[in-house]
Amino acid sequence: MSIIYLVKKNDELISHCNCEESLVGAPGQLDCPWCGCGWLFSCTKCRKAFTFATGVELEKTWDEIAKEDLFGYSKKEPSEEEITEWIDLMKEMMEHIEPGRNYIYLDGHFIPVDQGRFEAEGWHAKHDFPEPPQVTAIADLQIIDAVLANREYWDGAKI
Repeated sequence: MSIIYLVKKNDELISHCNCEESLVGAPGQLDCPWCGCGWLFSCTKCRKAFTFATGVELEKTWDEIAKEDLFGYSKKEPSEEEITEWIDLMKEMMEHIEPGRNYIYLDGHFIPVDQGRFEAEGWHAKHDFPEPPQVTAIADLQIIDAVLANREYWDGAKI
């Protein structure tokens, strides 16, 4: 049985993960999203960050990925409750993911890179962009300092 899931697309913009198979981990977003936890994916194995992911069909179970991600994060075997909570969160976040489509992460949302203008109320802030800022950053790196890694932006857009 296969599931639709997100894996690292490429090394474009920011990519510290070198794993052969880089599955997207559950967002470990803290109250400092400007550090990267609010706008970068993290790998289930190495926990290192990357910017772009793509939807694929995986021959893995939700349970297998949950255990890999939770162990990668804490280095201890997860409880059944932790696994269930992880699966519930990720199934909800992945429900709109399409195979072959590329995505970014922003403040609790997996957003298609070809989304165009979008407004999102995230876990930390409210956002309104003409396109995903990570896409803008490919041509104009200044948006990283001005928005994505900018505490004033995040706190000014706070919900």
